[in-house]
Parts: sequence; structure tokens; C-alpha cells
Amino acid sequence: MKRIAVVLAVALVGVTLGATLVAAQPLGRPGMGGPGWGNNAQGAQQQAAPQTVTIEGKLVFIDSYPAVQAKDKTYILRMPRFYYYAYTDGIKEGAQVKAEGYVLPAFPGQDKPFFDVTKATIGSKTYDLAELAQAGFGRGMHMMPGRGGMMGARGGRW
Repeated sequence: MKRIAVVLAVALVGVTLGATLVAAQPLGRPGMGGPGWGNNAQGAQQQAAPQTVTIEGKLVFIDSYPAVQAKDKTYILRMPRFYYYAYTDGIKEGAQVKAEGYVLPAFPGQDKPFFDVTKATIGSKTYDLAELAQAGFGRGMHMMPGRGGMMGARGGRW
């Protein structure tokens, strides 16, 4: 009888202690989804909305990637269909470039930041890439119209 009483007392203390520890935890697991995600209060910082920046300089190629050599830095361009435009419009290295878009950080181990182009003037020709982004050629993944299901099937089981 004493053993049952002792076991019940230990179990009651354990349940009470466990409930107290669980109630003291913040909602969400720390680190789940990274800082600022969900209910994670630790390290939650608001990121500022990206600002549109304009850069000007000469077109150069770094390991076959197009880049702009500005006064202070070299930016690697992320410009959809660049090689198509270079081929059809005769864009050559050394052309004057004025680009609007967003500066992205460099990869670890690199010193050149990326530049996500939304509008560019190369030589005398202007390219508006905002239209391409709306058509599905820009950043992010877009669903194709008329497709459904995980594998893109139209109706039916498969």
C-alpha cells in the first residue's frame, strides 16, 4: 500500500512538473522555419521591403556571366533572356548599361553581388523585363494555366 502511495506521489509530481515546463515554453519551436517565421519570438526581425536601385556602367563578362562594372563595384546581372538579346541585338562587351532592379547579396566566398534586373538600357535599346516577370519568366514558380494535380494531369485519376 505504501508503494502504491509513493508511486502515485512521484507520478503526480512528474506530471505537475512536466505541465509546468510545457506551459513555460513559447509557442512554436525555436529555430523552426528560421528567424521571424510563425510564432517564433526569438530573433524575429522585420525585413525591409527591397528598394529599387539604378546602376550604370560598362558591360563585362565574368566566367561567361554578364556583369556591370560600375564605379565602385561589379554586379553580376540576373537578366532573363540576356543571351537572346545579345545575339539578336548585337550586344557586345564594353557596351554602356543602365539597369534598374534589386541588389542581391553575393554567395559566400564571392565578392560580387547579384543584380536582379527589372528594366535595362543597353547601348541605345531599352528592355522592360517587368512584362516577362508577369508572363512567368521572372522570379519564383508559376502555375501553368489549365494544369491541375501534382503531375499536371487534366481530370481523371492519372
